[in-house]
Amino acid sequence: MKRNASRPEHQQGMALVEALIASAVLAIGLLGAAQLALKSQQTATENRQNTVGQMLALEAMDCLQAQAHTPNAACLVQHSIVVQGTRYTRQAQTSPQGQSTDLLVQVSWPNRRVGGASSDHSDPQISWRSSVSNLPSWVGVSSP
Repeated sequence: MKRNASRPEHQQGMALVEALIASAVLAIGLLGAAQLALKSQQTATENRQNTVGQMLALEAMDCLQAQAHTPNAACLVQHSIVVQGTRYTRQAQTSPQGQSTDLLVQVSWPNRRVGGASSDHSDPQISWRSSVSNLPSWVGVSSP
């Protein structure tokens, strides 16, 4: 058996062990980076869906408030729309309460989690409530 003069006998084969350890550390790091990218994509998708839901709720609430002041305005009570591959369901309702009218807008969409199962299986939903006075806008205004 030929001995390598540059390395002592007890260090032979250590390069292979070092390479295996370095490979394992690199694999763990790459796995963590992949999980981070997946979670980032999931969060971006959820944020986009929430933003679209907020915009749809805002449109419906604006329509209901305009309808309270302009009886001719027509608002859809229930509407389903697809935005970027996600189906959103928007419901709007009004209920008179004496001198005011209560407004309710609800927007919901299916819960689609990217990259795995969700612990919460309920669909995301946005609910906005407001009220509008039934009194004319000039009531209670004094002239200068």
